[in-house]
Amino acid sequence: MVSDQPTGVVESIEDLDPDRVFSAHRDQVILAVRITPVFNTLDLGLVTAVVDAANHAGFALVREQTFRDEWLLCVFDAYEEQD
Repeated sequence: MVSDQPTGVVESIEDLDPDRVFSAHRDQVILAVRITPVFNTLDLGLVTAVVDAANHAGFALVREQTFRDEWLLCVFDAYEEQD
């Protein structure tokens, strides 16, 4: 269960500033990503874009949970540095 407060809310890809959200000083990022159904299907395009941005910035999706059928709370951890 995700119990921490979200780092940010993403309702559209324009809301996401990957450099700010997934900055190097963070070990973990929690985002609330809107997953509102569109035409009776689940639109996962935004979730995919957020996960791709996180991966590109060095963060991995480690867990998620739905919240009120409209949001997906996503927990990202920074990749561990390899020596």
